[in-house]
Amino acid sequence: MEKGGFVLPFFLPHSLNYIMENFFVTIGFSYTLSKLLPYLLMLLFGLIIGITVMRKRKKSLKVIVSVFLMAAFFGLYFAIYPIYEGDFSNNFYVPKSKVEFPSSKSLIVLSLPNCPFCIQSTESIKAFKSKNSKLKVEYWIMNGTPADSLKYKKLVGEAATCSNKKNTTELFKISKGGYPTFVLSDHKKALKVWGNESFGVRAWDAVISEF
Repeated sequence: MEKGGFVLPFFLPHSLNYIMENFFVTIGFSYTLSKLLPYLLMLLFGLIIGITVMRKRKKSLKVIVSVFLMAAFFGLYFAIYPIYEGDFSNNFYVPKSKVEFPSSKSLIVLSLPNCPFCIQSTESIKAFKSKNSKLKVEYWIMNGTPADSLKYKKLVGEAATCSNKKNTTELFKISKGGYPTFVLSDHKKALKVWGNESFGVRAWDAVISEF
């Protein structure tokens, strides 16, 4: 599956990227802006260092060095923490489905028992839920066993409920065979659906604005 989107690379544990993005989210910035700010800061750091180091030099040389350092800082950071195609995606579709979803507004994560991207998503869900307590999340494990739902519950903790669902034709149509699939629902109906590759930080901001 294509990198980017919801699971990767927004929450890479113990990385500078994660620490900076998490800090900006914690102090109240949107997920989209929090994703962008570290890259913009690299440009600013390069500019500040260039001006400081070359403050007694000719203006033309100061500009050249500052631009070089800005590009160097940004390029190095981007090389370590690249931006993938799906990171800023918010490409949802509105389904026509007879599937009955929860009565209250919820984010449903359609998952498979042993899907690595689905399992990784539990870490992101926990992080998002810790900062957005009103968010209601449910994991639906397609054709799962009691052991599968227990495994997911241990991973996601109190951030979401977990249950097994038969992967009916209607549910398969919603997921289009890709997992995890994220469904924003309300009044028992699916409102918007995202695939993993299209569930970026802009999608998260859109979901959070609904709660």
